[in-house]
Amino acid sequence: MIWFALVAMVSTVAARPRLEFAARQGRVTVFTEDGLERLGKQMAARADTTLDRISEDLAGLPAPALIEIRVVRDTTDLAAIAPADRGAPPWAVGVAYPDLGIISIATHRNGTPTDPIATLRHELAHVALGAALGTNAPHWLHEGFAYQHSGEWSRERYETLAGMAWVGSIIPLDQLDRSFPREELPAHRAYAESYDFVGFLARRGRWEDTDDDGNRWPFRRFLGELSRGATVDQAAMRSFGRPLKLLFEEWRHDLNKRYMLAPLGLLGLAMWIIVGLLLAVAWWRRKHQNRRRIAQWDLEDAARHERERSQLIVAPPYVAWPGEDPLAEEPEDEPPPDPRLMN
Repeated sequence: MIWFALVAMVSTVAARPRLEFAARQGRVTVFTEDGLERLGKQMAARADTTLDRISEDLAGLPAPALIEIRVVRDTTDLAAIAPADRGAPPWAVGVAYPDLGIISIATHRNGTPTDPIATLRHELAHVALGAALGTNAPHWLHEGFAYQHSGEWSRERYETLAGMAWVGSIIPLDQLDRSFPREELPAHRAYAESYDFVGFLARRGRWEDTDDDGNRWPFRRFLGELSRGATVDQAAMRSFGRPLKLLFEEWRHDLNKRYMLAPLGLLGLAMWIIVGLLLAVAWWRRKHQNRRRIAQWDLEDAARHERERSQLIVAPPYVAWPGEDPLAEEPEDEPPPDPRLMN
């Protein structure tokens, strides 16, 4: 048994990608797999600036002191470079461990390139929020906050939200944190819902009035209240004037309004596109017919001109000269007959 355990340990160590120091800038240190050193330097150069932008939502709150970034080529290696006993979701392209200040990022998934810089922004937001709020941030807030600062957009996520609005499969708020399983498809709805709900809170002003955009200060106050130990309901009341459950219902109404009308707008757009295509086809056919008609006219004009040229000199009909033709040659006189031939 001990022998098999040692063999498994050696195999795990052998399978783990070798990471080498790539760059250090400010509070960020990057280690990369061989051949990714240039990307590691780019990440180090951008990470500190990104953290400064993220800190605008966390002004006055604790910030991460040191951050370690680990970069590998394939997502299958993320679990191998994870901190001890932490692991990584099998579908993830990046994983953050905020309590440790460690980020793991893969540049490819199933052979398809990812966007490691966007992933870096997402994971840095996780680390920054973890440093600011500790364990007082629910999972949905972590994911939504990270999405706010990643600048990424996904068609699949849009389709997921539209489907949730149409089918009515929105996850209740009290179940949202428990809806992040390790399987990708069940978790996809929870991620999409968290991203959109936190985006709604960040856009909402102090009051329900849609003209009150708040300039994000109610959302920032909400995060500040959480950092000082308030519950999410207490933080919501102090920042938005309503308990979180009512804010969630506001968001649900907003989601339905946006996505229930979206298919109608898409249908109208599709109709305009079809009409435009039909008009383009009709124009092309008309133009083609005009070209054929003009070509036929050219042929007819050419034939008419040819006939006119051939009719400019016309030989007059033959008319017999009356009487003797003065131009006719006179016949030559015949020689007299030979008298010898006459006997």
